[in-house]
Formats: sequence, structure tokens, C-alpha cells
Amino acid sequence: MLKRFGNSLTVILSGLILGFLLHQCANPVTPIGGPKDEDPPQVIASNPANYSINFKEKSIEITFDEFVKLSNTQKQVLISPPLKTNPEYRLRGKTLRIRFEEELLEETTYTLFFGDAIGDLTENNPLSGFSFVFSTGSVIDSMSIEGIVRNAFDLVPPEEAYVMLYDSAPDTIPVDSLPYLLRPLYVARTDAEGHFRLANLKDTAYKIFVLSDMNSNFRYDMPGEKIAFLDSLIKPVYQKMTVYDSLLLLSDSLKLTQNDSMWRDDSLMMIGDSLLVAADSLRNDSLPPLESALDLQLFMFEEQDSVQRLLRTELIRKGLLRFAFRYPVRDLIIEPMRPLPDSFNLIDYYSAAHDTLFWYFNPTISDSLFLTIRQDTVLQDTIQLSLAEKKSQTSKRKNDEEEKPARLSIQHNAKGRKIDLPKQLRISFDEPVTHLKMRDTSWFIINQDTLLNQIRFVQSDSIGLNYTLDTLLTAESSYTILLPDSVFFGYSGKTNDTTLISFSVPAEDQYGHLYLDFTVPDTNYNYILQLLSNKEQLLNQRIVNKSQMLHYPYLTLAKYLLKIIQDSNKNGRWDTGDYLKKQQPELVNYFPKEIEIRANWDFEESWEPKFNNKK
Repeated sequence: MLKRFGNSLTVILSGLILGFLLHQCANPVTPIGGPKDEDPPQVIASNPANYSINFKEKSIEITFDEFVKLSNTQKQVLISPPLKTNPEYRLRGKTLRIRFEEELLEETTYTLFFGDAIGDLTENNPLSGFSFVFSTGSVIDSMSIEGIVRNAFDLVPPEEAYVMLYDSAPDTIPVDSLPYLLRPLYVARTDAEGHFRLANLKDTAYKIFVLSDMNSNFRYDMPGEKIAFLDSLIKPVYQKMTVYDSLLLLSDSLKLTQNDSMWRDDSLMMIGDSLLVAADSLRNDSLPPLESALDLQLFMFEEQDSVQRLLRTELIRKGLLRFAFRYPVRDLIIEPMRPLPDSFNLIDYYSAAHDTLFWYFNPTISDSLFLTIRQDTVLQDTIQLSLAEKKSQTSKRKNDEEEKPARLSIQHNAKGRKIDLPKQLRISFDEPVTHLKMRDTSWFIINQDTLLNQIRFVQSDSIGLNYTLDTLLTAESSYTILLPDSVFFGYSGKTNDTTLISFSVPAEDQYGHLYLDFTVPDTNYNYILQLLSNKEQLLNQRIVNKSQMLHYPYLTLAKYLLKIIQDSNKNGRWDTGDYLKKQQPELVNYFPKEIEIRANWDFEESWEPKFNNKK
């Protein structure tokens, strides 16, 4: 009995072990131990062959040397010419099956560019840059266009952009409407450096556009989308004996010999280990290279609404209104629809960019304003605005608590208790100062020497918002200023509180000097020359229209950039483009290197900008 039970237990255990082993063999699992897999999967077969002609099927099958997975096909896989409906992607074992959901165009070369969509199952090592090319006709089109895309304002490559080709003479719609209404004939994606290549093109002329395409429909139809275009047609060229690049077949990802079943001597030819397009499909072999088709530069820009608008009108606080406009305003007329009170006491002031108007007025007035605002024929607006300040729900006070009288706010430019040469001490106020009365209790300490009642400030703007110390600061010195209360009298009657300002001025050997021998590219233009921090913050701007030696004194120890803008319309600022007006964005360029300023050094540089240079 025990013996029979032991035999039965042995049979059961053997069955369980055999079942477990069979289950493990039937399911691919990550191998345990051994070196980490860092190799991407490789293509070992496909049906039909890559670069096949006369393709009439509904699907393609590509087999790899290991199990693979697909990631983000919507974004990574790019098909040129684009399809109306995305194909179906299905993995079965080590084979990827791609089934087309629509009829393909006749006599057309298609390219499926997979980006980083294909990776191995275990480590997700991507098969980067793999493409599959086939033709529904008897030849593989072999012409190409390549170049680089930059953002027009700062020459930085766009994060992601699509380069699109259109028929130069469409039958149904005007050429200017192409990017708005039609999907392109061919499309390619820029890489991280902004480079692109459109390959396997027909030998004809095209219109070329670049689009950021925020909604992925290959049309220029979303606010905020960026565009680039060429004013003229572009014709592709044949690059003789071109081997694989980012849009052709990776030579070591598909090893072929003349004995392989995939070899098609009527559609392919082998040179060494590289796979090239068939010689009999290369038309116009004698066509001279067109440099413009091999080294294009396109500059992306975001269009702006050119209509002047009043963006907002707001009561910043009692006694201060702000009118913000889309563009700088000139000859602005603001007329009250009802008479203003005699005590309104209006003072108006424009921002430095002239796109914002400030109204200072008697803060005791809380009526409503009815205004008409006009600028020539480009702006006509009517507004109603309450001058009563809204009470904050978070600033409740007890009923028996008395509000402290408001004081005149003072700000100064001695940041970090330091002022750099050759700047002067500047103080600014939150409302115009109508007059000042320096008192004999003021202190002015220079390097521990105390001067009583010898501080003098002068007004440095038109309405008294800013004042400058009328004492020349010297290097390697320290300063302390004590301003008693009620020295400055504001427009509304407010006065300052007691204010202490302490700062020092570094020694001259703590700075560097830059001398720039600048050559103007074209004397017919004005140029905006900007000195920037290495974070592209504007530090200094000059308008130049002739060659000259420029001096940048007392630069702090840091890295700097130089930027030039070709100011075509001489308005003192960079202007973007407008596609329908065929207006390109104003050209910019950067000095080809960062300038590192060191202490007590004079740096000399020469620059003759060329606007076809890359940053």
C-alpha cells in the first residue's frame, strides 16, 4: 500500500515538474544573469524586401532577430507621403506586421521612418533611424532635399518640426493656401540639431514649408503654430552613391548577399555592405548639384496679429491706471465721454517700450470713467472703468484698528549692497515726486567720512518717478546714505519714511573691458547690436549703421553673447514674419563664440556678421 502511494506521488511530482518546464519554454522571459543586453534588434527578413518595386499588397511583414516591442507609434512612426488613416501595427512573435487601411497611391515611393519606436523586449534598446522604403510603381524615386531648421529669433533648433513638400502647381487651390488646406506630398521630421532630409523624391519642383504642427494633422491651422517657408520653388537633387543616413536603410541592420531570398537585382544593387537604390531608377544622373537643395536653411517663426489692440485696462491701485497695448502706440488720443473732475490732476507716462500708458490721478476719486481711445485708423475703442479699489477678502482689519498713513515707497539699484561702475545710485518711487526738501539731519558717509546735509538728488525722468544721486561714484569706495523722513513729497501728498542705503563700488581691476571692431554687413540697413548674458538676458543695445570700434567698459566677470539683428524696417526691434504677406522674419546672427570676461583684462574681438552662419 505504501509502495503504491509512493509510486503515485512520484508520478504526480514528475507531471508537475514537466508542466512547469513546458510553461517556461512557451513564454519568453528575461534571462537571468550574464552581461546586460545593449544591442538593438536587427532586421533579418521582410516581405516584401526593403526597397521593393511594384508593391500591390495590403501589408508588410518585418522579422527581427529577437522579440521586440513598439512604443508611441503615433509620434515616432512617420510615413511619407502621409496617409489619411494610420496603418495597423501588430506584433506576432519576432515579426512586425503593418497593414494599410487605405489604398496607396499609384507610381509612388513610400518611406516608413520608425524613429525610436522599435526596441528589444528586455532592455528596450531602440533600433534608431530604421526606415522601410517601397514603391507602388516600377522605380524607386531617388532625389533628395536636405538642410537645417532654426528658430528665427534665437537660431535654436526647434524641439520638433515637420518639413513638408507640396506640388508646385496644384490643380484645385491657390499655391498660397497649400499649408492651410492640404496635407503634404512628402514629410520628414527634424532631428535634435534641426537637420532634416527628404529622400526618395520625384524629380520635380516643390513648395517647401516647415511646421510645428501642434495638432498633428500636417496643416497650418492652429494659433501658436510656427512656420517657415521659402519664397521660391525648390528642386531636389540626386546625390551620387549616397549611402544610408537617417532616412535610408541602415546598412548593418539588414545584411544581404546575392544568394539571399530578399535580393532583387531588378530593384537593388549592393556596393560593399551598403544597400543603394537601383541604378536604373536614378533619372537625370547628369543634373548638376543644386547647392540650395543640399544646404537649405529655413527659419521658423510664430506669426503675430498685426492689428493694434488695447489688451487690458486696469486699476493697479488707488490713483494709478494702466493701459496695455499690443504694440507701441504713437499719437494716441484718449477722450473722456464725461468731463473729468477738476481735482482729477492727471499725469500720464509711457513705458520705455511705449506699449503701456500709466495714468496717475487723485486717489480720492472713485467715480467711473467713460473713455474713447483712438490711434489713427488702427484703434478705436470705448471703455467704462470704475476707479473704486476692490477690497481684498484676505486683508480684514478689526473695526477699532486705525490704518497707518501710507508712506512713499522708495526702491534703489544697490543690489547686494553693491553698485558696479560706471553706474550711479538711482532711487525710484511708486508715484511721481513733485518736490523734495533735504534736511540737515541727512547723512552722507563716504569711506567713513561723514558729510551732513550734503546729499543732492536730481530728477532723471519727465514726471519724477526716478532720481539720481548727483555725486560721481568712485572705484574701491563705500557709501552710506541716511535719508530722514519727509524728504520726498509724492503726487498724492505721501512722504518717505526714514531710509538707510549702504553700498560699495568695487575696484577697477575687478572688471574687464571689451573692444569690438565691428564691420557693418550692408550700409543700407540699420543693425541692432545686443550684448547678452549667456542666458540671453539683454544687457546693452545699440543701433549701428556704420563700421566702427565699439567699447564695452566695466564688464563684470561672466560669459557674454553678442547678437545682431538686421533691422529692415528701422523700428528698433526684431520683427517676426508673415506668411501671406511673404514677409520673412528679420535676420539675426550671433558672434561665433562666448566671450568670457576676466578681471583686469582688455579683450579685443573683430566681427563682420554673415547672416547665413549657424549659431
